[in-house]
Amino acid sequence: MHVHIINSANRAQYLDEVEQMHRHRHRIFAEVMGWKALESPDRLDIDEFDTPNATYLVAIDNSVVRGSLRLIPSWRPHMLKTLFRDYVEGDPPSGPGIWEWTRHAPGDPSFSREINHQVRFLLNIAVYEFAASRGIEAFIGIADCQIVPRMIDLGWKVDPIGLPVNYGEGVGYAFRMHVDHANNDRLRARLGRENTVLVEMPRGLVAEEGLMARRAIELAMNLPARKIGRAEEVLRELATVDE
Repeated sequence: MHVHIINSANRAQYLDEVEQMHRHRHRIFAEVMGWKALESPDRLDIDEFDTPNATYLVAIDNSVVRGSLRLIPSWRPHMLKTLFRDYVEGDPPSGPGIWEWTRHAPGDPSFSREINHQVRFLLNIAVYEFAASRGIEAFIGIADCQIVPRMIDLGWKVDPIGLPVNYGEGVGYAFRMHVDHANNDRLRARLGRENTVLVEMPRGLVAEEGLMARRAIELAMNLPARKIGRAEEVLRELATVDE
């Protein structure tokens, strides 16, 4: 299982997975967690912040979406800035190194314990890898008080930037979390995962070609270095057009 970066540049390669993601989000937030405001007749969780500004980190297991989260740069419209200013004392933190983290949906009660364990850790490791690739220094968002202990267990230092607010289905507060890359090593050790978990496909591939390329990259990421030469030979042979 790997976590894929899906954004406006490569979204066309992931049309099926994007729909799965929105259905999974509805399943988790509306059906499992009971957030009435997110109930939708089409059972898709899509809001006004699911725009080209959003980047999704999606855990994909053989074309099956197992979990996802949404990241939006703080200089673009996002939830804390636009909808929930009353959660923050003063202005929401903003700047080139700050992104908002929302719609965190790791796993599903219907999945096995092992899959849910993997997804939980993989998404958090992927966030660190994404932060390193974009120069992100901190994340902001709103956390339900019940899940804050899980965030702390995963090594995040959750600093409140506002008072707790009762939002109907629970109590949450706005937070800012500094990116401590040393914690990524600790998460990898706990999961037993040494290799990179994040996949970012380039723009330009169509859906069918993108699926083939994604699978090839995922397999290559798991190869030991000593077998890369042999893998390249096999791929060149497969790519040869029969005359």
